[in-house]
Amino acid sequence: MKKTYLSLIISSLLISCASLPPSTSTLTKEVINEANDMHTLNIALVNQLFEERKDRLNSFITDTYTPALVENYQKMIPDSVNYKEQLPNILKSIIPVINRKKDSLQGLLDTQQQEIITSLNTNYITYTQATTSLQNLIDATIKVTETEENAVAKIQKLTGTSNIDFKKIEQNIDSTLLKVSKDAQPIIDLKKLIKQ
Repeated sequence: MKKTYLSLIISSLLISCASLPPSTSTLTKEVINEANDMHTLNIALVNQLFEERKDRLNSFITDTYTPALVENYQKMIPDSVNYKEQLPNILKSIIPVINRKKDSLQGLLDTQQQEIITSLNTNYITYTQATTSLQNLIDATIKVTETEENAVAKIQKLTGTSNIDFKKIEQNIDSTLLKVSKDAQPIIDLKKLIKQ
């Protein structure tokens, strides 16, 4: 939706403007560079966010989940069993449960992180393609404007006025051709003599 609005705004600006100043191209390049930096920053922020989540998950497993699990196991131990003697065996049976839970939760975090980064990269690729097209369009528009301005300047130089007078242009071209042909006539005559 945002891309559609952006396209419409840019199209209307390009159509409504008689010409674009050359600084538009520079400004667009700066905006594109800023977007590149923002994409890099977004990826870094997502990575940092998920590192913090993983740290919180590890703290939860160590500080909350493991003590609660040990307590549950202690409740299941009959009073006749010497708890301190059996602690190594109890821990051997608890550790795999804790590791499976931890791995499962970290796997979910990794999957979420990868999905977000993939989405950011996909959107960035689309954005990059759109901005490249926009930059090319702006550069082409500026080049056309500069070409038009050069043509008008040359016509003004040819006619000596800011108004385009095609009759005067034709007269100037005719007089230039006539002068060139007069200057070239002795060369043509000499060439004919040499060939004989």
